[in-house]
Amino acid sequence: MPNDDAPLILVVDDSPQMRTLLCRSLHREGFRTAEAANGKEALQKACELVPNLVLMDIQMPVMDGFEAISQLRASTLTAHVPIIVVTAAARDAHDLERGLSLGADDYIVKPYNLRELIARIRGKLKVSRPEETLNRCNEQLQILARISAQLVRALSLNELSDYLLEALCQHLRADGAILMLLDSQKQPSYWRVFGKPLHHIMHLVTTWLPVYITHGEPVTLADTRLLPPEMRDAFEADAIRSGIAVPLRFQEHVTGALALASQQACRFSDDDLKLLETVASQAALAIHNAQLYGELQDHAKNLEATVRARTEELTRAQQQLMRADRLAALGTLAAGIAHEINNPLQPLLTNLELMLEDLEQGRPADRELIESAVRDVQRIKRIVSGLLDFARPARSTLTVLQINTVVHEVLALAHKQLEQARIQTRLCLEAQRYVRGDADQLKQVVLNLVINAMEAMPNGGELRLETAEQRREGTPWLRLSVVDTGVGIPPENIDQIFDPFYTTKPHGTGLGLAISHAIIAAHGGQIYAESKPGQTTFTVYLPVVEGE
Repeated sequence: MPNDDAPLILVVDDSPQMRTLLCRSLHREGFRTAEAANGKEALQKACELVPNLVLMDIQMPVMDGFEAISQLRASTLTAHVPIIVVTAAARDAHDLERGLSLGADDYIVKPYNLRELIARIRGKLKVSRPEETLNRCNEQLQILARISAQLVRALSLNELSDYLLEALCQHLRADGAILMLLDSQKQPSYWRVFGKPLHHIMHLVTTWLPVYITHGEPVTLADTRLLPPEMRDAFEADAIRSGIAVPLRFQEHVTGALALASQQACRFSDDDLKLLETVASQAALAIHNAQLYGELQDHAKNLEATVRARTEELTRAQQQLMRADRLAALGTLAAGIAHEINNPLQPLLTNLELMLEDLEQGRPADRELIESAVRDVQRIKRIVSGLLDFARPARSTLTVLQINTVVHEVLALAHKQLEQARIQTRLCLEAQRYVRGDADQLKQVVLNLVINAMEAMPNGGELRLETAEQRREGTPWLRLSVVDTGVGIPPENIDQIFDPFYTTKPHGTGLGLAISHAIIAAHGGQIYAESKPGQTTFTVYLPVVEGE
């Protein structure tokens, strides 16, 4: 009996007697044998066994020898296998010429001398093996060199994956390729596909492949038609007939898998699998480096964003300090002005009202002038009242409350005005924690912001009020945002809107936002404004009550 290392000869002939005779003779010479009755059967056996040489008859049913030779030469698994054509008579010169042109290496004519046939077989095996091995090694070295050079250059994981899969499909003549990475729980966390769409088998690849690949062993599917029905159907839907997959290893850990797929059965040889394993070992390191580079890029972006946010926050804090100093000086001035104006104001208003009574009793007077004077005096009174509120705020009555309740109460007050102004209100009140504050003063702030938003949308629009909890420098805050879709505030005016007396409205006092700013500051919070064409956002931060 031939030993397991003996060359394997595939005997292809439609005559059982001829196959039996040949196989017995080859066994006596120390060869192993396999049999096929036609070209189709020969292709299947060749892909499964990858023989060292094929003895091919020409005239056979189902598939003749010409078609079988053509397909054997087209397959990467059998392209290198020597083929000796066995023809019936010397008159088949045309057949011999055609067989050789399709890729056969030699021929012998029946009836042949057995010694001559054995000599030709040994000659082809002696010549083909060293040349085949050398050519294959050179080709693999060239492929590895090209792929390695590109893997070293690639820094982006997507860029690296795309190049790697495309190169493998090209050099190993695959129809599709998949790169899959696993997380610490051995679940797919990243995958990339190249070539033929693999929609139906992606579920299989991402579920059963990690189970097999985590053991560190390669997976070979010589013919997907031999799989269980539930798996076979998925491969058939994507027209995949064979495939190989190898693990990606980094520092003794399986981190993912590389897989190739083909529409041809038995497409991939043992050499292809070894090459894929070698590429995978280099790719695993390159992928790890690309992931580190991506993490460094993300860290740099986050650091840049943090520095930018911190810089903006420091700038706002500086502006707050400057505004606080300015407001303190203005507050002192406002208190003096209010005191001086308020003394003569009440007698003047009383006299004007008496004059109106005279007019009502028929005594002649300039009614229009007097009514105008009353309106002006009432306006002065409002200004003075606002100045007093700003300069000497009423004593706060602090309670623990939810800002969402304040928002609902303000909207109930302003409901009619918002409806008449054709303004839609949208709420996103997610804050659940409490603040400590004066409910009436906080209502005044929210009402001021709602009124400002209404006046910024003369043709209607959308008013959005949002509350949320937010940590700033490790401290919990409650955030209230009032967003409108109005005309916006010009950039050159945004820094002045909290100053007393500053207003762009023809009838405004310019004190509403200044008073709101003072109230929020007294509550230990901050208020900011951001604006762009078509949107203005006022944001209020209030410290939350710990333990509530």
